[in-house]
Amino acid sequence: MEMDSKSENESSERKGYIKIDWGRQGGVILGYLAVIFGYFGIIANTMMIDESGLWISFYDMDRTILFWTFETYISSSLNPIIFLLILIILLMLIIFFSLKEWHSPLILSILIPGLIIFILDIYWTLIYIPDSITTGTFIFSFKIQGLAIVLLFLVCFGLTYKENIPLYGIKASIWLVPLIIAEAFIFYTIMFGISIEPFILQFGSVEGYINMLILTFTVLAGSLSGIKLKRSRRKEKIIDFASESH
Repeated sequence: MEMDSKSENESSERKGYIKIDWGRQGGVILGYLAVIFGYFGIIANTMMIDESGLWISFYDMDRTILFWTFETYISSSLNPIIFLLILIILLMLIIFFSLKEWHSPLILSILIPGLIIFILDIYWTLIYIPDSITTGTFIFSFKIQGLAIVLLFLVCFGLTYKENIPLYGIKASIWLVPLIIAEAFIFYTIMFGISIEPFILQFGSVEGYINMLILTFTVLAGSLSGIKLKRSRRKEKIIDFASESH
């Protein structure tokens, strides 16, 4: 029986069948599907609804949000330039401490929740807690569109955190940037037809490059922090095991 199964595997390899390692590729596929359906799905389910809660036609939608997705989750409480500067600084700090050894796990455990709280606009809820207590009126702030970029960060984090070979996780994460850009072109073509406008919006405008920059920084921050925290966890396990053995 063992010889038969072995010969079947060899014959399948000779025939060029694709063998999927679901322990590795399965996680990558699920991550990609989450971004493919979730990234623009979150944006569409929030930006294509009017003030009355009714769906608007895609002909009436702002076409730029397909290529300038960062504009959908900018906090209305902050100047857009200030918001983008803080966002980029937070992402760069996560990347920096993911590459350094100086108390990195502790700092990342503060920066990552801080990034998510900032993107989702939850920090205003925390700031107004004293007012909520004194007035008895709970003040809640939540930017649901920010879930799109948070989803991208968490998927990239998961792709490297679960991967035994970090390089594979980083490669899989980086490919999400051109995938999201290509998806925007596909959606535009399906909804509005073939046009040169997508190329102008993406490659002929400052906003298009800002969008690519934020996507790239988000992917790098998520994937590198995933590697860093996994290595830190491994070191802790080794130390615990060594202490128990003694």
